[in-house]
Amino acid sequence: MIRLANVLIVDGNAQRAQGLRQRLADGGYHATVQAQAEAGLVQARSEHPDLILVGEPDSGEAVAFGTTVKADTATGDIPVLLFAETVTAGLCRRALDAGLDDVMAVGCDDGELQARLRPLVRLEIMHAELRQRAQIARGFGIEARERVGGPFDAPPALLLIGDVAADFRALLKDIGSIEQVPSLFEAEEVLGRRNFDAALVAFAEDPEGVLGFCSQVRNNPRLFNLPMVLLSDVSAGDAYRRGASRVLGRSVDPHVLHSVVLSLVRRQQLRWSIRAALADSLTPATRDPVTGAYGRAFFDAYVAARLERAKLQDRHMAVVFFAAPNIDGVRHQFGDDAALHLTQQVGQWITGLLRAEDLTTAYAPNEFCVVLPDTPLSEAEVVMHRIAGVLAYTDFAVREVYQPVKVWVQVGCTDVRDGDTVTSLLARARGNID
Repeated sequence: MIRLANVLIVDGNAQRAQGLRQRLADGGYHATVQAQAEAGLVQARSEHPDLILVGEPDSGEAVAFGTTVKADTATGDIPVLLFAETVTAGLCRRALDAGLDDVMAVGCDDGELQARLRPLVRLEIMHAELRQRAQIARGFGIEARERVGGPFDAPPALLLIGDVAADFRALLKDIGSIEQVPSLFEAEEVLGRRNFDAALVAFAEDPEGVLGFCSQVRNNPRLFNLPMVLLSDVSAGDAYRRGASRVLGRSVDPHVLHSVVLSLVRRQQLRWSIRAALADSLTPATRDPVTGAYGRAFFDAYVAARLERAKLQDRHMAVVFFAAPNIDGVRHQFGDDAALHLTQQVGQWITGLLRAEDLTTAYAPNEFCVVLPDTPLSEAEVVMHRIAGVLAYTDFAVREVYQPVKVWVQVGCTDVRDGDTVTSLLARARGNID
C-alpha cells in the first residue's frame, strides 16, 4: 500500500501509542511503535523515518530523547514532534530550546493532527530531496550540500494582521522585524510585495472572510508555505482545512504563543535554507544550456533513483509533462532568439510555480518534464492544471517582439505503478499529453 510517510512513535504508554498509530494509519501514514528510548534511537538510525513522534519512553525522558535525535548526524534532520496530554508553556519552551520541531496535545482532533503533521513530513521530504540531488551531483563532479541547519543568516520577518495584533508586538519583538496591518485587505497588499517568515492573524472579532483569507494564502503559488497563526474562536477544524498552520484561542498563554511563532519561523527559515541548497546541484555540468533547467543527463540519473526509492518504500511519485508547441510559431514569425527567450521564460515560470523539492528538466524542444516526489496523482493533476492555467493567461514579454506573446500549453501526467521502468513511466506520462 502506498504510504504518505513512515512515522516512528516512541512512547511507553502502549494504549496511547497504539491509539495514535491507528489514527495515523487512518490518515495514510505507516507507523511503528517503540516503547524504549534506546530501541527508538536504533530504529531511527537504521530506518530514517520521515517523522518521529515522542511521548514518554519507558527509559529516558521525551525532550532528552529528542535532543539526542537532533544531535546525531544520522538522524538530525528528521522532524521530531513531542506529544503530551497537556501542552504547557514550560514544555513548549523546553522542546524549542532542545531543537524539537513541534509540541502537540495527543487529544487533538484528527483534522488538527493531519494539519500539524503535513508540514513536518514535507520538511523531511525536502531534506530527502537535498540528499538525493547531492548524491547524484557527485556523479557529475559537483560537491553539493547534503544537509543544512541553523542559525540562519537572514533576520526573521513577521506580519501581524488585525485590530488587536499590536497587543502581541512586544511579546514577539525578539523573534524578528515586525510589520503590522489592521485589515485583511492591507495584508494582501503587503504579502504581494514582501516575503515573511510567519503571519499572526488576531482580531477582536473575526471579520467576514478570515477563513477565505487563509485559503487564498495557501493557494497562492508564492505564499503556500507561509506559516499562519490564527488567534480566533472559529472552528479549529474549519481553519485547519482552510490552511491555518496553528489555531489558538484568543485567551492563549502568551508564552505558548511566543513558542509557537518562534518554532514556525525557524521551520520557515529552514525551508528557505534547503531551497537555496538545492540549487547547488544546478551548475553548467547539469544545466540545459538553452533553458537553464536541469539537463537530460542529470534528469535521467535522478528519475531512475527517484523511481527506485518510490518502489522500494511504497511512496508516491508523479511525473508531469508541459509542451508548448506554438513556440515554433514564435520562432517562425520572430526568429530563433525570440523563441529561445520565450522557452527560457516558460521553464522559469514552471519552476517558480512548483515546490522547492520538485525538479524541472528540459526534456525535448518546447517540452518540459517535472518530477513531483511523494505526490499522489490527484495532487499532481491539480498542480499541472494550475500551472497550465497560469501560463495560458500570462502575456510574455519577449526580446525584440513589441507585442504580448501567448503560450499554448499541452499537459499530461501519471504516477508510479507496479512494474514501472523509467521508460514506461515517462512514456505513459508523455502519451497523456493533450
